[in-house]
Amino acid sequence: MNLIIPFTKDIKFNTSIVEIVSISLEHDYTVNDSEILGNFIISGDYKSHEVSVNKEHFEYVLPFSVDLTTRIDRESVDFAIEDFTYEIKNNDTLEVRIEYSINALEEKQEEPKEEIIEEPLFERVEEDTTLEDMLDSIDEDITRDDTETKEETEEEKRDVSEEDKKTIIDSINEADENFVTYHIHIMKETDTIESVCTKYNTTSNILSEYNDLSTVAVNDKLIIPDINE
Repeated sequence: MNLIIPFTKDIKFNTSIVEIVSISLEHDYTVNDSEILGNFIISGDYKSHEVSVNKEHFEYVLPFSVDLTTRIDRESVDFAIEDFTYEIKNNDTLEVRIEYSINALEEKQEEPKEEIIEEPLFERVEEDTTLEDMLDSIDEDITRDDTETKEETEEEKRDVSEEDKKTIIDSINEADENFVTYHIHIMKETDTIESVCTKYNTTSNILSEYNDLSTVAVNDKLIIPDINE
């Protein structure tokens, strides 16, 4: 903020003014959030009669205010008198003309920081959660290569049907109890039994215990167990 402000005031004396013998200007001010408030103090000596050698003292306080359109740093305010003149009018009035400047830095407003909430990459699964509960709570538990760039088809995104769930659960119940974690893989056009075995570090013999490998087609679901070592 950089302002130069003119200030003019007529001071009416109780007696005539023949001559201003001496005059001085002082000021004070305070700063708040919306304005600068202050006073000019005009003082000095004057003669009221031409033939008199006596001088009379005068002192007047002239208030002023400046509205602030922006918030400023109060510590940076620089207030200065740029010019001061006066003139006697009508033999009893002193007109004072003051030009002053105000320089200050605008207060920087801190931008609100965006709150970042970190969420776990994986949800915790309770130990007593059954496979059926997991199938009911998620659409699919499909492990895919991170490097795959092809978009999933709508067929891959569809929910596991109740019949599929029953088939999966029945197959798992018939399997060895050592298998406690299972993946459900949906076959793609590029998949083979060998590539699926390599991907999940298993064998076709293990896959055949849970799936009918003689009629595997695209979009069929394969149950793939993990063995706890």
